[in-house]
Amino acid sequence: MKADSRFFLFFGSPGAGKGTLAQMCVERLGWAQLSTGDLFRKHIAEGTSIGKHIDFVIKSGKLVDDTVVMNMVSEWMQEKISEVDAIIFDGFPRTLPQAQLFTDLIKEKFSQSSLRVFELEVESELVIKRLSSRRVCSAKNCQTVFSVSPDSERQAAVPGICDRCGSKLIQRADDADETIRTRLTVYHKHANELLNFFKKSGVQIEKLDGYKPLDEVFENFVALVSE
Repeated sequence: MKADSRFFLFFGSPGAGKGTLAQMCVERLGWAQLSTGDLFRKHIAEGTSIGKHIDFVIKSGKLVDDTVVMNMVSEWMQEKISEVDAIIFDGFPRTLPQAQLFTDLIKEKFSQSSLRVFELEVESELVIKRLSSRRVCSAKNCQTVFSVSPDSERQAAVPGICDRCGSKLIQRADDADETIRTRLTVYHKHANELLNFFKKSGVQIEKLDGYKPLDEVFENFVALVSE
């Protein structure tokens, strides 16, 4: 493990731009990004033992146990930590037990690493506009995010086609208007619990203005972490 490894947690409602910001850090800084959703899909597609378990649980309409999620994340972190200087956690942890398990993991196995938490702040109506315009690469091992909004910086070079791998772009079922509003309600309930947990644990919550163009948000983030 690198002695100066850094961990960054990105919080923000669906559509706040945290996933895109994480991608920019990967592309421009050479960092690694963890999305548990992508990791779920990868394990399921590869037919690993944990992937089979996750697939069964999801198809049963249940939530994947926090301990299972944490074991998967821990394994991934230990593989990646020797390859990169920093890891971004996008949308993880999602629950208070996951946050508790995550901080315990860092103390136990990554005690020399630093942890910083950033929150992207965006109003709900802008989030709804962004998500209804969002398109995602259909390839399970890509999942790059684009937008069909004419004023977006993330438009595909060829409409409907992923710039990165050439696969078809799709709209997620959960990006429908009413579903988005429900997701926002759920997000704010859980996010407040998690942010309060980290505050009580002595971790400062640093703010990023999600209203600004993503390149500017990225530059502001880099400036903060370079101080």
